Amino acid sequence: MAVDLLIKNGTVITMDASRNEIEQCDLAIHKGKIVEIKPNISIESDKVLDASGCVVCPGLINGHSHVYQSLIEGLGYDMHFNPWNWRFLFPVVSKITPKDAQASASLAALEMIKNGVTTISDHWYLHTDMENIYKVAEIFDQSGMRAQMVFGFLDETFAGVKSDSDEMTMVKSEDLLIDEARKFYGTWHGKKRTTVALGPGSTEDINESLMLKVVALSKELDVNLSTHVAGWIEINSYTIRHFGERDLEHFHSLGLTGPKGVMFHAVWLSDREIEIMARTGTKVVHCPIANAYLGYGISPVSHFLSRGISVGLGTDGAASYTYDMLEVARTAGMLQKASKLDAEAVTAEELMEMLTINGAKVLGIDDQVGSLEVGKMADVIVVDYKKPHLLPVGRWLPKLIYSARGSDVIHTVVEGKVLMESGKVLSMDEKKIIEDSLTVREDLITRAGQETRDLLSMPWPKNGPAWRSLAK
Repeated sequence: MAVDLLIKNGTVITMDASRNEIEQCDLAIHKGKIVEIKPNISIESDKVLDASGCVVCPGLINGHSHVYQSLIEGLGYDMHFNPWNWRFLFPVVSKITPKDAQASASLAALEMIKNGVTTISDHWYLHTDMENIYKVAEIFDQSGMRAQMVFGFLDETFAGVKSDSDEMTMVKSEDLLIDEARKFYGTWHGKKRTTVALGPGSTEDINESLMLKVVALSKELDVNLSTHVAGWIEINSYTIRHFGERDLEHFHSLGLTGPKGVMFHAVWLSDREIEIMARTGTKVVHCPIANAYLGYGISPVSHFLSRGISVGLGTDGAASYTYDMLEVARTAGMLQKASKLDAEAVTAEELMEMLTINGAKVLGIDDQVGSLEVGKMADVIVVDYKKPHLLPVGRWLPKLIYSARGSDVIHTVVEGKVLMESGKVLSMDEKKIIEDSLTVREDLITRAGQETRDLLSMPWPKNGPAWRSLAK
């Protein structure tokens, strides 16, 4: 029997139940699945990838993002969450069109494939046009990536910001949102490599009536319920004032916790709230770079792990300035160690689990991906260790977590299809995507208005952050 793809002579980090690492090992792939893992596989193959001197491991999983922000990284910077929203994001994203959505998703997908990210979970709530989310799903599908599209809900505010103006284009009525969520689920859930989840923006963004309808719909459809929880410290003051409960407590009261509950950020949680998550099987996506950059704080990840809570990793949006998940993992580890004055607070092995098998558990797809095992989908990356900063000294994993960068990935494979070979993306036209992104970005900024153009023309600051020179 011939197979479709053979990856030869690598060190395979399987992330299977035994966490096996096998040197000088081959991986055989046929019809999108792994069919054999062992040294010296002798079988004919339509295609062979040489992994000599390389690590072969599961594709990396980005458990939370807002890819619409890929077009506007660097436009507004050195800001707390607010004014991040009202000075930077809102003027631009309120103008997002399907063409913009397509360009932003293309740029993000290109960067992720080049960095070995094979699965993306994108929380899309920018329903300035109901076609936006369809364009994003189409781009991920065409790129060859695996995606969990989180259909977002905003019917009150955008990130806590209210406006009576016609520019609040992403805020829609609850009936429309529920109807559109059903339609999107019917179109995309379980199609090819795409699944759908439901994503209330936050406790500030939607009213309680819609929140309960979303909970009911998630149970009816049996999909993940994914939301932002306790990311910024101010949210707990808001929920205590309005509901008499902290943020996660209120979500728990409304039914958002449980095995299908996925909480983004999860920074400002009490011990009681962490116990609720552990008891209910609620999961977390940790976004360490975005949390740090926006001044949110440091999520108590080591505490989550000690309570058996499944934790994945995510980039969030422009605040991470990267889709390199190896950089995200390394930052997660360093922040836990430094903040707790404990070098053992989180280990390289735990960080690798967050990037792969636990990231898959968070998204509910660990039966398909997250580890290299016979019968699982072949989502695989190859990392070139023949470089000065990566030469191993008998331990491959710590070098991967603490030294490797996304740019060290040379091959990216999803469901047996080679998306990148020897550093060249095959499933997307890199040159065209970059050219189109520049054109679309320029047009988007023009439509965003004077305040956005002012951010681009700020002088070098004499004192403090540059954007303060524009503060009114």
